[in-house]
Amino acid sequence: MQDKKDSNQTRDDGVIKFNFQLKVGPKVEESDFLALEKWRAIFFRMNFIGEYQPEAIGFGNLSKRTSQDSFIITGSQTGKHAQLQREQYCKVIQCEPKKQKVVALGTVPPSSESLTHFAIYSTSPHINFVFHIHHDLFWEKMLNGDYDKTPDSIPYGTTEMAEETAKIIGNNVSGIFAMAGHEGGIISYGRTAEEAGRIILDTYKIIKD
Repeated sequence: MQDKKDSNQTRDDGVIKFNFQLKVGPKVEESDFLALEKWRAIFFRMNFIGEYQPEAIGFGNLSKRTSQDSFIITGSQTGKHAQLQREQYCKVIQCEPKKQKVVALGTVPPSSESLTHFAIYSTSPHINFVFHIHHDLFWEKMLNGDYDKTPDSIPYGTTEMAEETAKIIGNNVSGIFAMAGHEGGIISYGRTAEEAGRIILDTYKIIKD
């Protein structure tokens, strides 16, 4: 079992800001991550998921609810890969935002945005997918447009971000918002993978045109 905190990056993106315990457990079922892989491949081609250079820091993460209190999510620093294997996903089984603690099953650390994903799932039992992408122009146009956004004073991967995210979502079961305090960061959520994915593509089409 691992219990550690990452803090040795020069760039804020991708840095795990919570304490996590990584426990040995069964591999993620293929049926659970196939829908994520479909959309991850689309976003990777669009450079919504990838790795910043020269810092070699990954960006973008996708998750799927598997039960009331658990979800699978792409592992930390996996953005550079065009495709992921099941070992590059982990299952988050416990989150304590106020204690900045996450417990996961797998062989890779959970995404640095795990607390935010948890906050979204906690707002509604009908939300089953959360997609977090990065794109500077997309993000800037959302910030300057009539779109939901978190305050620019709130950094990603924190208890405060989780709380602000829950406020934005309210009673919604699908939507999209920009993270003003997290450069390039955009999150969509929905009842299905198709719903969460189409929101990103449809919003991007409107904005870029």
